[in-house]
Amino acid sequence: MALKRKKIEFFKVNIMTMENLPSEISFAEILTIPELQNISLPIKGKEVEFKIMRNTDDYIICLLETNRDSSVPPKKHKGNRTFSRIGLNIEEGLAYGNVFLYDKNRNIIMYESNKSGCYLDHFVDFIYSALQAGQSELFRTFRVKFEVILTHDEYNRILNFGFHKSIEVEIARPDRIVEDFEHQNNALFSAIESGRQLNSSKVFAKFEVEGRPNKGEGLAAMSIRDILNDAGRLMQGRNSENVKKVVVSGYEAGARKLKKIDLVADRYIKFIQLEEPREQANLLETQRTQRILELHNNCEVDFDRMFL
Repeated sequence: MALKRKKIEFFKVNIMTMENLPSEISFAEILTIPELQNISLPIKGKEVEFKIMRNTDDYIICLLETNRDSSVPPKKHKGNRTFSRIGLNIEEGLAYGNVFLYDKNRNIIMYESNKSGCYLDHFVDFIYSALQAGQSELFRTFRVKFEVILTHDEYNRILNFGFHKSIEVEIARPDRIVEDFEHQNNALFSAIESGRQLNSSKVFAKFEVEGRPNKGEGLAAMSIRDILNDAGRLMQGRNSENVKKVVVSGYEAGARKLKKIDLVADRYIKFIQLEEPREQANLLETQRTQRILELHNNCEVDFDRMFL
């Protein structure tokens, strides 16, 4: 058995109406909608299936099964260095798992990051596709949005700065990231698109005002929120590792000292460990369920401190 470390990312869940107002439906209700259960759907070139492993008054633990049956790599013989097909039947594929826990009381999702599995933004696509396929009345009535959770809940401190001085962004591989900004036309997209057109491998952008509190206007708070939302959305998908830096500088109300908060460096991230055999016969569902529940229990003190 090999002990493998799996990254767990934390997000605040916001369910909004199509008019961008708080929705009456909860994320717990969405996860238990019948149309999501026992269905496999093609999402971004892979088959995704959703299962509820445990549902209590306080949390829901779920497993996402991802099946890949195209562009399957070959196996290699170590001795003679030859390659050969794995030999999958037409109805077979390679399976990967992601576990996540949703804390009903704190409205937090703890999501296992797995490059071979299902990204968080792809799971949101799965929700919409399942409701559409099932002709549910809920389709096109809500939007699922996530906010990156920072240590000490500093995301909200950013939004509540009395004066926003600057925001700095560093993005790698703009050619890949521009694909995730379909039909977008905002400050962050414009900077990334300029980098792509110049064939740049990295984009550095800084938006800044010269003033100080009581001596001019700061950056527009709504624009700050838009950039943070866009950066946060990138951090939920395949390009998460290409978001290198998102630093907001500003002054809290009544404070004289400039405060800097980094959406990347200050993220709240933890890990679980799984005992993985060389060849797996299942997705280690029991282990994944136990480990993420143990992690949740260990994080509750942090949650109480961060979300007073």
